[in-house]
Amino acid sequence: MHPLAVEQRFLEKAGRIRGWGVALLILAALCWVYAVWQVLVPYGSTYQAIDCPAPVNAEPRDLYFPSTGDRHNDALQCAADRNWPGPLAALAFSVPLSATGAALVTAGTVAVWLRSHDQAVRQAT
Repeated sequence: MHPLAVEQRFLEKAGRIRGWGVALLILAALCWVYAVWQVLVPYGSTYQAIDCPAPVNAEPRDLYFPSTGDRHNDALQCAADRNWPGPLAALAFSVPLSATGAALVTAGTVAVWLRSHDQAVRQAT
């Protein structure tokens, strides 16, 4: 096989490895976007006609200290209706995705850099 063909195949493989790493990092970022969306966006209660504030804007006092009116009951209902396993699962799933993606991007990039360094050393001698 011609040395130029071997070089071309090596660079294509390194590019594919880097591409897979970037794809996994994008997927991990989408998991984070989903989790952030669930925390920052208001939602409605599924069992009652209550407009629940975004969890980041929720008033903890309404949840833990009974108050006059329906604020305490509404806060309890909103807290019970929030589906936390989805965002938490997305965050947990993003950890191995980002670790693997970062490793693949690093491996592909380092392989190309070392190959170009080796070629520069050969041309210098």
